[in-house]
Amino acid sequence: MQDNKQDNIVETKSGRVSGAYEKDVATWKGIPYAAPPVGNLRFRPAQPPENWKGILDASAHSAICPQNRRSRQIASEDCLTLNIWSPGADDRKRAVFFYIHGGSFCSGAGSDPEYNGANLAKAADVVVVTINYRLGALGFLDFSFLGEEFSPNCGLSDIVQALRWVYENISAFGGDPESITVLGQSAGAIAASVLPVMPAAKKYVSRVIMMSGGPTLLYTREEYQNVAKQFMKFMGISSAQELLSIPAARLVGSQKKFASHCGLGDGTFMIEVDGGLVPEYPIPAAAQGAAKDIPILIGTTKEEMSFLCIKVLSNVLDIKKILKRNIALEKEETRMRLEKAYLRYGKRAESMMLTDRVFRMASVWYAEVYSQYANTWMYRFDYETTAMKACALRACHSSDIPFVFGNFHAGIFKWMFLLSSAKTSKRISAEVQRDFAEFAKKGSLSWQECCGRDTPAKCYDKCFSVIPMVDPEIEKEYDKSEFKRQSFRGLNAVHLG
Repeated sequence: MQDNKQDNIVETKSGRVSGAYEKDVATWKGIPYAAPPVGNLRFRPAQPPENWKGILDASAHSAICPQNRRSRQIASEDCLTLNIWSPGADDRKRAVFFYIHGGSFCSGAGSDPEYNGANLAKAADVVVVTINYRLGALGFLDFSFLGEEFSPNCGLSDIVQALRWVYENISAFGGDPESITVLGQSAGAIAASVLPVMPAAKKYVSRVIMMSGGPTLLYTREEYQNVAKQFMKFMGISSAQELLSIPAARLVGSQKKFASHCGLGDGTFMIEVDGGLVPEYPIPAAAQGAAKDIPILIGTTKEEMSFLCIKVLSNVLDIKKILKRNIALEKEETRMRLEKAYLRYGKRAESMMLTDRVFRMASVWYAEVYSQYANTWMYRFDYETTAMKACALRACHSSDIPFVFGNFHAGIFKWMFLLSSAKTSKRISAEVQRDFAEFAKKGSLSWQECCGRDTPAKCYDKCFSVIPMVDPEIEKEYDKSEFKRQSFRGLNAVHLG
């Protein structure tokens, strides 16, 4: 087979699509999974796509969703599409990876080159799906106080609609609708953590893999409507009609300034517990069995927030505002105890504390309650390439992505492999892909499961081992923290350890 050979025509419920080939893997790109969210649908939940006549050319990516980042890809509100890579459009019923990209719910696209699914599909004999979903103010701010034309969690509704489309159509692409593993990274992992406890989504979810994202930073409806009101004031918008008609470029162009202005930084755009699509917080929901029998694999990198150690990156990414807002929850006595516990990390103490508070503790707490009703495993990615060590980023946030997809020279991750042995990286990638594929196909893994407070994790490094996910002494310091209490809100105090 040759790249871009267009002879793989597939029948979907919406119409026929014609794809291409990459590395002997069949691929279809830019398939609409929902109606364009334009006009009166701009701030409404995702709607099913309209049927099309003839054969839709799905050999190239479509527009990305509006966002404030430099990109060669065209941005448009007509962006609700997905991409599929499959070893073949046959009746093999392969396990499916449904990937949700990260980007703080305000940037990213399923078409980003680092998420190209050809290598993963070929290596693991699976079907890989990546998606676009609405971002930033268009996807997550809650303007529902303005009237029925506005709904909360529009971006999350896109993800659910894409999942529904995959469930209904993936068998035509060689996939098994009863074996869909939701795989999310960063913001995508936050979304993935919510799906198995959502009545509207859980029936489409067979398994879940969370990469560097947890379910503890979600907003209440009141909190997020207040943020939306601040945004309108910041933008000088005074009416519902103005919000519906303002150009998307102007909305997203002001998001970064607003995030800094309101003091929420990268936490400005987030999922809301709205009482409808998201009925309650994931940790209490999981503790009550809402995700029963849906296996989960939860992981982080060793030092997610090592960006803090590089002043320029720390300032650009506005990271310290997250820590300041997060640590402000605590009483002075608790803050002092926590700061003392992290002294062992020296100059990297602040980075490790933020890693735990934003990523690792949420993951551990979710695993502790989730494991009461479903098989639960954890992993930690510790491997550092020579380039990562040289620039002090270490095993930072997102550093595991190229090892999952097997794309070492694509997109923003090219720099990581400039000085490294390809042999070592490929060996570690093969191990990660083998484990993820085993989990997607069987719902089980070879290392010890989590059980209550016991949360062992497979460590991916030059050598593979099983370690505690969090230092037990540090975990103890969080037991009586306000951070944990808020993460478990809605549950009896007995769950607080």
